[in-house]
This record gives sequence, structure tokens and C-alpha cells, in this order.
Amino acid sequence: MNVVPLREVLSVLREPAFLVDREGRIVAVGKGGELLGYTPESLEGKSAVSIVAPPFRGVWEAVMETAFKLGKPTSAKLEILNASGESIPVNLRVGAIEDKGHVLFLAVMYPPEGINYSLLEGLPVPIWVVERKGKLVFHNQAAKPILKERGVFLPEDGERIKSGRGRFVAKILPMFENFRSLQMVILLKECVAPDDTVTKFAAAGILSALAAHDIKNVVSSLILLADLIEDETLKAKIYGGIKRIYRIHQRILNLARGRWEVDNVRLDDVVDEVIEDLKHKILRKNIKVIKKFTRDFVIRTDKNALYEILLNLISNAIDASPVGGKVIIGAGISHLLPEGKVEKFVSVRDLGSGIPPDRLDKIFNLFFTSKKEGTGLGLFIVKMLCESVGVRIRVKSSPGKGSEFILFFSEDEA
Repeated sequence: MNVVPLREVLSVLREPAFLVDREGRIVAVGKGGELLGYTPESLEGKSAVSIVAPPFRGVWEAVMETAFKLGKPTSAKLEILNASGESIPVNLRVGAIEDKGHVLFLAVMYPPEGINYSLLEGLPVPIWVVERKGKLVFHNQAAKPILKERGVFLPEDGERIKSGRGRFVAKILPMFENFRSLQMVILLKECVAPDDTVTKFAAAGILSALAAHDIKNVVSSLILLADLIEDETLKAKIYGGIKRIYRIHQRILNLARGRWEVDNVRLDDVVDEVIEDLKHKILRKNIKVIKKFTRDFVIRTDKNALYEILLNLISNAIDASPVGGKVIIGAGISHLLPEGKVEKFVSVRDLGSGIPPDRLDKIFNLFFTSKKEGTGLGLFIVKMLCESVGVRIRVKSSPGKGSEFILFFSEDEA
């Protein structure tokens, strides 16, 4: 097998690149392997799948098989393990090459889109990015006074920080850029004043946008795997689920960017969409969702914001309900307002154990959660969305009787 010309190809590629034989062994390693901390000696002869993060090994094998069957380069998004064992997101491109009756795969790894620092520059939240060794990569204007006061530092996630600018809580987000492992530091005010809604929502937007980016990477891999399924009925169901994920992904990005489009929205359409997206949770607990409003009930608001609000509230109601319980969604006219306006309401009620009185005033706080696997983002984002689109939200809860979240919309009387 003549691998020499292919080795020459590897030598000119800046990105990590590997030659892999039909049995899945690494035959040669390009110079770019150094970006992941590998030398040729450390990898040649080993199974290629050993450097793929475990959740993505099926994707790797599917890419190889697809490239071989189609006879043309195939791409996918997955995660590779660097020499330190860290999982690094990459865009993989694989081509099958035949040489003297043998097949070799040229696998090249490109970095995903970098962080758009310009989006972070003007935010009122102190943000900076450092390498694991402590080298500063980026900081925005809001972070300058703190870094000038204390120097470059990497706090622990959740660490409380006191400075001349106030008291903060640090949120640390792992990032990767050009195969480098980075840490993004976001400082959130420990005691947030009412006029700091923009600051809080900006932080939520950062978290949401980052989550959306991860979703997009995973979905791209799912599409590749779905293409290999021969059962058309099953394939159609998978594609349907993927389309819903993409729709949610786009909504998250739009909301994180603060894009609002106020229009007449049929509540029934939005509720049906939420129920469809939560079907797995509803079926798992055998929950009965009851709609107590007319099918033509219309609210004037932003449809994407209403979807996100109801998605969080209904999902929480399901979590709070016992197996076989009920979640009741109501709507109607609350009362008439001056100047020809009317106040409408939408409510989500569960019959669960209720919220303890000492927690009611905390449930909308950022990162506050009573769930074992909770993030503390859901109700915080609900509150911020309500404030951003002019919706009032009220909570009623009785221990042992359940909780009810009520949204109030003010609009011109028809």
C-alpha cells in the first residue's frame, strides 16, 4: 500500500488530519495532530474510534461507512478527545481513497465557528475568557474595572466575588475555540436591583445562545445517522423530531437576541405545539392535559416568547404532578381596563404538592431550583420574557393542593 503521497497531503494540512484504514486503525497522523496534543508515535496503529468521545463513536462509524458507500466526502459534527482527555467539538470531513485495491480514509478535523466576541462587547455584564493556564483571551468593557482592580483570575463556578463595583456571583462556562480549551467567566450581580432587568436578561441570553449552539451540533449528527435508516416510517418520525429541535433552536436564538414580533396569536395553536414537544414527558407520567378555553381565543403578543413561557410552565407543571395527574390550561378575559383596553389571562395549573411558602419569593431568581437535575434557568427566563413583552405574571400555590401560574395580557378591546 503506497501511503507516501497521502502522508505528503497530511504534512501540508494545518488542521488535525489522520489516515485510517478499512479496519479503523490510524495509519498516519498529520502535523496538525499537535493541536490536539498528539504525536504520530502516540496514535499510529491505534483504533481511530479511541480518540472519539464515547457519545459520538456511532457518528464516527456512520461517517466512515457513508463516505465508503457514497464514494464522496462526508461531513458531521462530533467531539474528539484531545491528549488530555478533554472532549473537543470539531467539524469532521472524511473522504474514502482507493489505493491498489485497498481503501484508506482521510479524516480532517476543522474547528467549529468561533465565539462571536462582538456580541459580548457591549453587554452590561462583566465577561472575560481565559485559557486554562490563565492567559486572557478576551474581556468586554464591563469587565475592565474588575480585571484592573484584581488582575486576570479564574474564579470557581458559583464563587462570590466582592469588588469596588459591587458583589457578584461567578458563572463559569467551558468553551472551545480553535481546538483550545477556554473558560468564559460571567459575573452576575449578587443582589440585583429592579432596574437591572437588562443585565439579568443579557446573562440569560448568553446561556441560551450557547445552549442553542450545542443543540445545533448534536442535531447535525442525528441527521447523518437518520440517513442510514432504511425503514421510511421510522426515518420520517426521526426527521419530524429533528425539525422540532431545529425550530426550538431558532426560537432560543431569536429570544436571546431580543427579537420580538407582536401579532395576533391563537392560544390553541401554541398550546398544541408545546404539548407535542412535551409528549414524551406527558406519556411517561400519564398526565392528562385539560384545555379550558375556546379554540379561537387570541392574544396579542410575541408567539415565540409565548411558546417559551408556556413550554417552561407546562413542563414544570408536569414535573410537579403525580403519575396520572392533571395539568389544566385556562384562558379568558380578566377584566376591562380604562381607555378601551381589556386584560386577558392565560393560566397553567397543576394538582401537585405545591410550592413551600418560604420559596415562593425565590422561584424566579436566577439559578434557584428545587429539582435535583434543575438548572435554575426556566422560571428566571419566564419572568424575564414576561417583563420584556409586557406581560404580568402571578403565582398562587397551596401546599398539598398544587400551583397556578397566571399570565396577564393588556391589549386594545376588539
